[in-house]
Amino acid sequence: MAKDFGSGTYSPDPLENSPAAPRGETPSEKTAASAVSQGDKYAFKVRDLTKDYDGHVVLNNISFDIPRGKIVGLLGPNGCGKSTLMKILAGVIHDYTGNIKIGGRPIGIGSKAHLAYLPDRTYFPERFRTVDCINYFADFFADFDKVKAIEFAAKFGLDLNQRIKTMSKGMQEKLQLLMVMSRAADIYLLDEPLGGVDPAARAVILDIIMSNYKENATVVISTHLVNDLEHSFDHVLMLGHGSVLVNTGIDTLRSTGKSVEEIFKEVIGDAWEVD
Repeated sequence: MAKDFGSGTYSPDPLENSPAAPRGETPSEKTAASAVSQGDKYAFKVRDLTKDYDGHVVLNNISFDIPRGKIVGLLGPNGCGKSTLMKILAGVIHDYTGNIKIGGRPIGIGSKAHLAYLPDRTYFPERFRTVDCINYFADFFADFDKVKAIEFAAKFGLDLNQRIKTMSKGMQEKLQLLMVMSRAADIYLLDEPLGGVDPAARAVILDIIMSNYKENATVVISTHLVNDLEHSFDHVLMLGHGSVLVNTGIDTLRSTGKSVEEIFKEVIGDAWEVD
């Protein structure tokens, strides 16, 4: 549905009205509150989304669709709004304008229950131990697999009794990743999952991501490491200068004979080095 790579403005159809949620719906009614309707072919429908910080516009009236069941690369230079977009989709940021549907439903309790979000910074209290984080997620999310989390901790070399305040930045990021990937979510939003780890650990972490997400789930990965990850993408969404520059399937990009990284550099242009 996207235009060719930066040659025009991406402009999907207006967002249609969706049926109201059933009366009496509660967070415990998982079937009724499912974040991703099996009848909707899109994981995300975003229309006219604008977000600014003290007058500085980060996302400028953007609209796009993302199909369900894809591994999506969210690409763009620093400051283009990738993390902001993820926080909005995850329901963390609320002060924006525009309309968003996740699997045909608006952002809310139902969508959050079925969406796993890996933020770009640690959010667990420093006093928590690894096991405290695991128990917290087990209590909070019905789709969390505690046994899998403990297995991941061993694979990452994380002591179950080690406190977060004594962990390195890389260890904290591994802990957050194992928490997210131990959920059987319909949608995973991963903000720079490889950004703080050494090159030797990237292959292990990428394998854990690709091998453990729920079947038919949608995985959105924000990254600067395009070359390391582009072989994993089914779909690419590129942001720059507050706009959607590319939104298309990976086969369309590969048909140009260029790598995703080469196309990214061409499309972003001067924005490539923006901090």
